[in-house]
Amino acid sequence: MKILVCYPMKSLAKTYMPTSSELLVAESAEEFPRLVRLYQPDATVVFSEMFTSPSWEWLPSVRTMLPDDSLLIIVPLYRDEAIIAKVSEELGLERVYLLSAQLSQEEIRDNISMILGFMNERQKNEDQARSGQVFALMSFGASGITTFCINYPILLARQNPTKSIAVLDMNTEKPDLTRFFKLQQHQLSLFRPDLMDLQTAKRRNWRTACKQSVHLPNLYYAHAASRWRSAEVSNMIAAFRVQFDYIYVDWGYCFPESEAMQRLLYTADRNLLFVRADPFSIENAKEWLKQWREKEVHCEVLLSHQEPGQPFRIGEDIPVYGVVPHISSSRLMQSQRSRSVLIEELFPPKSYVSSLKELAKADHIEKSAVYN
Repeated sequence: MKILVCYPMKSLAKTYMPTSSELLVAESAEEFPRLVRLYQPDATVVFSEMFTSPSWEWLPSVRTMLPDDSLLIIVPLYRDEAIIAKVSEELGLERVYLLSAQLSQEEIRDNISMILGFMNERQKNEDQARSGQVFALMSFGASGITTFCINYPILLARQNPTKSIAVLDMNTEKPDLTRFFKLQQHQLSLFRPDLMDLQTAKRRNWRTACKQSVHLPNLYYAHAASRWRSAEVSNMIAAFRVQFDYIYVDWGYCFPESEAMQRLLYTADRNLLFVRADPFSIENAKEWLKQWREKEVHCEVLLSHQEPGQPFRIGEDIPVYGVVPHISSSRLMQSQRSRSVLIEELFPPKSYVSSLKELAKADHIEKSAVYN
């Protein structure tokens, strides 16, 4: 891959790039166009500090200079980040990647490595052998999806150490998972250009784009809350299937029913509607499930907030994925304030943990049956 870097010091430019990469460095904005014509790079890394003119002048000019299929990675100064993002969006510039202005030198190098797709052959062979199972999680609100996504994947990862698990926070209205796990620097929308093409999406090493759990090396999290197009959702899910065994997507509210949400419902292996175990919520869920059944979409219900001994009637034709008990608001608030995970606490809610273990056991059995 031919890489051109626009940076004022040639010796330092290499410190921002993958160690195995070969590159040519333009040490001034004036030298840059000449090297583009001579080199015709496959990828270009530009530091915004190199340009004295406004972003709305130099950015489209730089994109026009480069070959149509060349990648353009921009490392902005803090003052330039917002305007560069706006210019790129309004002009519809293609194959442009904008990094965060808050990244360290090492983080810049890691992000550039991810974008350029530096992945070893062993990793590629492992990924090609995978075919992960996708769970789409939705609700009408306040039904326990966030608590589930904080606790259940940890339990699943512990019980299945050879399986890789990804948790994606796609809740644009309330990205609580992103706040809880501090995923702001792991935003998948950075890689939107990759998601326009399926093969390009599959070549991306998505594990390096996610945040790996400190204690569980097979568990990964990512901030994926964005206004995705339906094609982007399809390509993302297909790519994650290749690299993970289980993918849990916290979509959040099942309204409004956007095209992207519909695509997720048709793409996922299991669609789980989280429903509070009260009569009004159950009746609303029945209507929602009926509408999607007519569209040939299979959905299951996960009943939450069930009180001990509380009976529920949801109908024989409604598939129930599982039931989790009610946890008091004060107990949840205590856990959230201390940023602790319920199942890892010294005295966890026993009934809640037991219900999650039953789900993990059932999931593992079904997954094993699929592989065999």
